[in-house]
Parts: sequence; structure tokens; C-alpha cells
Amino acid sequence: MKPLILLTAIAGLSLAALAADVAPDTPLISEGSLVVDAGDVEAYTLSIPADRRADFRTDYDRVAGVADGLFVRRSLAAKAKAAGIDQDPIVQRRLRQVQEAALSDLYAEKLRAEPVKIDLEQRARELYKAEPDKFMTPELVHIESILVDLKGRTREMALARAKDVYERAAAGKEDFLQLAARYSDDPSKNKNGGDLGYNSPKSFVDPVREAIDKMKKGEIVGPIESDYGFHIIKLVDRKLPERIPFEAVKRNLIKAERDKVEQKRVDQAVQAIRNSPTVVTNRENVEKLVVKIDPNVIQRALKGEAQPAPPQGAK
Repeated sequence: MKPLILLTAIAGLSLAALAADVAPDTPLISEGSLVVDAGDVEAYTLSIPADRRADFRTDYDRVAGVADGLFVRRSLAAKAKAAGIDQDPIVQRRLRQVQEAALSDLYAEKLRAEPVKIDLEQRARELYKAEPDKFMTPELVHIESILVDLKGRTREMALARAKDVYERAAAGKEDFLQLAARYSDDPSKNKNGGDLGYNSPKSFVDPVREAIDKMKKGEIVGPIESDYGFHIIKLVDRKLPERIPFEAVKRNLIKAERDKVEQKRVDQAVQAIRNSPTVVTNRENVEKLVVKIDPNVIQRALKGEAQPAPPQGAK
């Protein structure tokens, strides 16, 4: 079975099927009465995005690392309980918030998992037709380049050298890249020999880009002055923008639309709660929790200025 097919098959299996022969109470790490078992790791996977859970279970180090982390956390939690930390009323509220956060995430996941009733492929085709400019390959140009910079030269000396190189290149008696190897000051020539390959015209400095826009295939132009010096360039090839076939973008379009539909369900559920006519927000009480600070104090602190001493006799 090919790797891609194998991964796809694994992703299609449920976690229960992958671990059908391991009972939830199977101990993994224990110390006395403290135990982390298979069910604890199974529960942990609920915090992993649904489409990545099956992959998580395919790696021993990941599973072992989670079991270890859960055991350390459970041990520290036991020490916290022994110290009575869990009896603090504010701590109990925080524990409730942690539980609510987990449950709200699971409920949102449940909403996202509900079947999509619209034809996502048809919707993808509509988007593909409605926004053709979004599905075009960018224009690319294959450029060979020679740069004559001003290091150790006056502008006039650099320009004269660039003109000489251009005339030799335009005459066609010498290979452009051989000239680049001998005369170009571009530090990248040690890697590319002056052949820049395919790039977007927008990636070049403005004077060079403007020249490229007007060039024909095989044409040599120069010297072109920029902040880097004088450029002599050859247009080897130009790839004009082309429409990307629908089949090449269909999968991403469908996924994007599915994500929108699923997220919209969650957003609507949240909005329904906030817009409920029976929800009461006590703004005055919220304001009581806000610590008000004099803006002048903040400005002085940002400037590193000393705070004024309180009036004599003030307490």
C-alpha cells in the first residue's frame, strides 16, 4: 500500500477502532493510587483537532509523552489537593471555568461535525467562475543578469564598464552567462552564475522591472541604473498568466467553503447567546472591577519620570 493511501486509510479509522484491544482502565503509568491509564490518553485526544487525532496515535513518542505529561500533572494536582488549594472558593471557580472551556470546545466541534446540506462542489464551481482573477498563475520571467556596481568606482567608471559589457553581450559573439561570470558584481552569481531563473517581474527593482515589462524574448537591455549600480539583463523566457484548471483548486475551494459553513454554525450559536433577550449584563457591576488609573501617572511612568511626592502630612 502506498504511503499516501495508507495515511488516508488510517485517518478514516476511528480512535476506538485503532485501540479496540486496549481497555480504558489499562494502566500506563502508576505510583500507588495515582494511575494514568489508556482512557486518560483517549480523553486527552479530545483536545486535538479531529482531523489530526488518528495521526497522533501512530507515534509511540507522542503517546508516551502525553501519558508522562498527564501523570506529572495528576501528581501535582494531588499535591495541590493535599495542600487544600482546591478548597479555595476562587480556585473552585477557576476549575469550573476550565471544565466549561473544554465542554464549550467539544460542543463547537459537535456543531462543526453536523452534515453540510449544501452542494459544496457546486458552490466551489460558482466561486471559480465568479472570481476568475483569483485562479490565475502569476506572470513569470526568466532573466539572466549582470550587475556593475560602484564599489571602488566612480559613477562614470561604472557606467563605462557597463556599456562595454552590454555592447559585447548585444553583439552575440560571447555567451551572456560567461560575461556574467567575468564581469558581474552581483554577489549571488557565485550560486547562480548570473542566471536568476523564473521570478515575478514585481520582484525586481523598479527600473529593471519597467525594462522587463517592455522586453521581448531573447532581448538584451542595458545599462539600467538603480541604487545597486548598472544592470544588463537578458530576457530568456516569459510565462504569461494562465487560468488554473478547476480540478487543481477544487479541493481547497471545497474545504474553504466547508470551513465557512462550520464556523458560521458556531458563530450563530454564540450570537444567539449574546442576543438572548433574557441575558442581563450589569455594566455598573463590571465597572466596579476596573481599576482606574490617572492617565497622567501612566504618561509619567512611560517617560520614566519620578512620581510627585504626596502632600506633607498625607496618609
